[in-house]
Amino acid sequence: PSLTVFSGVHKGFAPPSPGAAAETKAEDSINVEAGARLQRDRISGEVVAFFNDYSNLLGRDTLSTGGTGAGDLFNGGEVRVHGVEASTLWRVFATDRVSVPVRLTYTLTQAEFRNSFQSQFGPWGTVQRGYELPYVPRHQGFAAVDVEARAWRVRIDATAISRMRTAAGTGALMETRSTDVTFAIGGSAEYVLTPNARLFASVQNATNHAYVVARHPSGVRPGAPRRVMVGLNVELGR
Repeated sequence: PSLTVFSGVHKGFAPPSPGAAAETKAEDSINVEAGARLQRDRISGEVVAFFNDYSNLLGRDTLSTGGTGAGDLFNGGEVRVHGVEASTLWRVFATDRVSVPVRLTYTLTQAEFRNSFQSQFGPWGTVQRGYELPYVPRHQGFAAVDVEARAWRVRIDATAISRMRTAAGTGALMETRSTDVTFAIGGSAEYVLTPNARLFASVQNATNHAYVVARHPSGVRPGAPRRVMVGLNVELGR
């Protein structure tokens, strides 16, 4: 009763948009996942393994990828993406008045081209079989601790993302062709005034950590700086 095992196989298909070049192929893939969920008292968790097998992956020319924004599509050929994701929720303390849940999530991803080709798509360029895809982090993690009561809630969270390539390649990451490690601490709080109104406050990147998140378009792009928000949320029409 406390354990669920699941799996699925899905067919992915995305045709080229109207006006695409004649040589543009449809994006086509087979996606497989398998995992398990466990629920025991105050602890619940899930582990999922995934495998995405593309017979053709499409890249799109956009301003955010350093292109002209024309939306042109580029064939990427065979690509394999596989990995595992694990998450858990543990209610460390729980009564009728106060609850303290702790959330943890971790994702491991490996993505690589399975063919060699020359592409006009900026982040790909000259690709050899076995090159890793750009902008796919190997490691991602998230942690959050909440203190919840009937009228208020406080959260502290942290996000961590490993360095990732900004251009297709293999081997050790080069500083000029990769991002920085992302580590951002944040927090939030809210207080219920009435059934339809609540006060809230939040802070993102509380330490104001500076880091590179991309090198497209046109050079280095930093992560978001510290941001503080305070406000009143009112629901109307209830």
